[in-house]
Amino acid sequence: MEVFERLFTETLHGHNNDFQSMIDFISGKNGKRIRPLILLLSAKLCGEPNEKSVDYAVMLELLHTATLIHDDVVDNTLERRGQLSVNAKYDNRVAVLLGDYILAMAITKAILSQNFAVLDIISRLSQNLAEGELAQLISSKELVFNEERYFNVIWKKTAFLLSSCSEMGAISVNASPENREKLRLIGENLGMCFQIKDDIFDYFDQGNIGKPTGNDIREGKITLPLIYALKTAPKSDSDRILALIKNRNHSPETIQQLTDFAKENKGIEYAYSKMQEIKENILALLSDFPDSDAKISLIGLSDYIIEREN
Repeated sequence: MEVFERLFTETLHGHNNDFQSMIDFISGKNGKRIRPLILLLSAKLCGEPNEKSVDYAVMLELLHTATLIHDDVVDNTLERRGQLSVNAKYDNRVAVLLGDYILAMAITKAILSQNFAVLDIISRLSQNLAEGELAQLISSKELVFNEERYFNVIWKKTAFLLSSCSEMGAISVNASPENREKLRLIGENLGMCFQIKDDIFDYFDQGNIGKPTGNDIREGKITLPLIYALKTAPKSDSDRILALIKNRNHSPETIQQLTDFAKENKGIEYAYSKMQEIKENILALLSDFPDSDAKISLIGLSDYIIEREN
């Protein structure tokens, strides 16, 4: 991870002086580094992380950074992790172009890898990330929300990214096709848990989360806790909440009613139960690998993703 941090920082430096300060602003926004951690642990599960492992981790973190910048423009998000977003610091034009520039850096790295499997994953990942955001926008505009649609969106938005991390970790150490597929599925399941937990945060006070309570609901994103509550609550209650959603009244009082409704009708408990089901899939897949520090760490990472507080 130290080598990754050094290479990632070096990659973001030495650009045109006109906008290096903008890139510096981005490089100071370190997140949890879940993606490189998954990639490097996946590599270690099947061999020994190497230069390729780190290079692939940087590539995917660049792509992820670009999509976050674009997402903040789409969602008109002014803060990320308690700090100004790029579009808030500068403007939407700068944010879009800067996101494009960083995406181009990731694609260039993928080409320089001269590995067709890596290029294939990166190209499919870019497409799925865009499709996931578009599908979510369409759902919010047309008020289409059901569990199948929800899981399809988060698979494209988050799960495919983490599955790309774990699969590319396996590729970097020449893992067998069987282990590569198992790791792809482990990453996919970790991604599903990660997004469900992120969505749960929206139903509680802001705290250390880095985004305001009810932010998803304000943007028309109806996530798993509310979807479940709408499906299982008495029809009269569901109809009342549906009317509030359709009116697109995003006052604090309305947001409170929607979050309370999800909680009162066991939506949060249901979301946690889905994460536990998915975690069982992760443990089953990991059971095929010999005991090791990397295996213990991946199990610990699945616990962290479910139990984290921000």
